[in-house]
Amino acid sequence: MDKVLVIGSGGREHVLGWKLAQSSHVKEVVYAPGNAATAQEIKGKNVVADVTSIDSLVDIVQREEPDMTIVGPEAPLAAGLADALFEKGYDRVIGPTKAAAQLEASKFFSNELNEGLSVPQAEAIPCQNIGEARAYLNLLQRLLSVRSISDKGIVLKADGLAGGKGVLVCDTTKEALDSLPKFTKEYGPKILVAERLFGEEFSVFALSDGEKVIPFGVSFQDHKRRDDGDKGPNTGGMGAYGPASVADAKTVQAVCDKMLKPVVQKMAERGMPYKGVLYAGMMMTEQGPKVLEYNVRFGDPECQAAMMLLQNDLYEIFDQMIRGRLDKAEFSFLPGAACTIVMAAKGYPESPQTGFLVQGIDKAEKNQRVKVFHAGTVERDGQTLAAGGRVLGVSAYSPSGLNDAVREAYEAVSIIKSNTGTGQFHYRTDIAHYALKK
Repeated sequence: MDKVLVIGSGGREHVLGWKLAQSSHVKEVVYAPGNAATAQEIKGKNVVADVTSIDSLVDIVQREEPDMTIVGPEAPLAAGLADALFEKGYDRVIGPTKAAAQLEASKFFSNELNEGLSVPQAEAIPCQNIGEARAYLNLLQRLLSVRSISDKGIVLKADGLAGGKGVLVCDTTKEALDSLPKFTKEYGPKILVAERLFGEEFSVFALSDGEKVIPFGVSFQDHKRRDDGDKGPNTGGMGAYGPASVADAKTVQAVCDKMLKPVVQKMAERGMPYKGVLYAGMMMTEQGPKVLEYNVRFGDPECQAAMMLLQNDLYEIFDQMIRGRLDKAEFSFLPGAACTIVMAAKGYPESPQTGFLVQGIDKAEKNQRVKVFHAGTVERDGQTLAAGGRVLGVSAYSPSGLNDAVREAYEAVSIIKSNTGTGQFHYRTDIAHYALKK
């Protein structure tokens, strides 16, 4: 039996370790650093880790000597953790190299790659600084007034990593112009200025061994905006469900064949083979699916919903990917649906309140179809305290379908309290509303 190391402390890492621990091949799951719940999971153990330090993470791998290492968050991958581990002889790593991680780490890189392959995406202009962005937006505003074309809005995207928050959706070109100073101050001078796409978003997960690309057979839908009705600032994700009604299995396969496979092939041709989890954030427009973004790891909180549905042994799937035998990996999913509700700290994402006591999780999990995955928590003197913006991902699965999964997830949410009642928590009350209206 094998030891698995999961790097990270969020809900994605919690659910991956939880799923991996179900494998008969796994004897121990080590979380670096993990959170208040991960050490309490079956086969679980936490170790102190600084995920911002590649040297620290390499030291942990050398000390623990895992049979497989899963890198949950994007930042260590973009910083070259996989490369550093390969150099030390640890090649059983789930996560791409630094060069391949540019797919997420640089919006300029992914935009140029898509453009060269004619992958459907928003029309966009990479701007090196605020001056270039302002000049382009001013020109666009003048063209709109001359041609009397309706202004459908602009999206500003930070070029580098921003934890899912470096995107600003503007209703008008003028709003984008007015937002430039604050946006560049927060996220840096390099901006991708893109047209605003309209439609329903959905997420596609796939795995790549550098040559083959195999998608998960179902899609998921995240809810990025903080508040009900898709209002408020962008976040790392406030909830998710799957399968998403907007994209069936046929659509998922088409996204893989027409978008993900060409991207992986082109990256291999460039000498940066992509090996790892590949996430595509998509928009279903009137013209069909278009790419919004790529991630080089599982999306969070979609990962929680995905793992609630996945029937197969995740360790075996990862093992086949590492061995270059993805075509032998099996993906099957439970009938019905899964839903995850994010319970965030009040003030998230700008200035989340932390340090408060979280209560009621055990009671919420008495429903065997409910699992609470910790995202931003620490354990102190036997108690669970909030330690991040997104505190919990309350997940439910129902074989009966989405209505029951959503209902049971919200029933569990209603049980969980802070030491001041529910005042410290913020969560959306309309997760999966698009699908439930249909």
